[in-house]
Amino acid sequence: GIMERFCALPSDVVHQVVELALQLLECSQDQARKNAALFFGAAFVFRAVLDSFDTQDGLAKLLNLLRGAASVRSGVNSGSLGLSNLRNDRAPTEVLSASEKQIAYHTCVALRQYFRSHLLLVDSLRPNKNHRSGARNISSARAAYKPLDISNEAMDAIFLLLQRDRKIGPAFVRVRWPPVDKFLSLNGHTTLLELCQ
Repeated sequence: GIMERFCALPSDVVHQVVELALQLLECSQDQARKNAALFFGAAFVFRAVLDSFDTQDGLAKLLNLLRGAASVRSGVNSGSLGLSNLRNDRAPTEVLSASEKQIAYHTCVALRQYFRSHLLLVDSLRPNKNHRSGARNISSARAAYKPLDISNEAMDAIFLLLQRDRKIGPAFVRVRWPPVDKFLSLNGHTTLLELCQ
């Protein structure tokens, strides 16, 4: 498809497109922010986009977009967030506009896709001792332009593997997972809780 051909281009081209999409996340127009969130939600299945996103501190920018929506929902002044698109004169009881709700929704979907893709790349979920996982190693090490399978069924298979395999489950718990570490250091968990209240 088109995205596979795009991701097969030189990495600097992918980097520039991801950089542009990240700039759109921070712009003042709702439609541009929504489209950028939609782009990432669809593009995180490609390792090339995921890697470029991570090298450009994309997670922080994605969370900033959610912080803006969370600050409106919780009535916290968003001035410290650096988001020019949100008015600081809102009343604490003011609710998100329909457009802001859509942006927050699509940003949350993109965040889910981001973590699903990274989950498939966790080394401890790819044991190399038994024959059954050999095919898994091949699919996990696929080229950056091939899409990852982050469907509900694929995630269910991973969780089932974690529950049933006595070696993989504990290894997964012990492994460092940089995307989650970064998410926690950016207080992403707090932002999501504020958004849900």
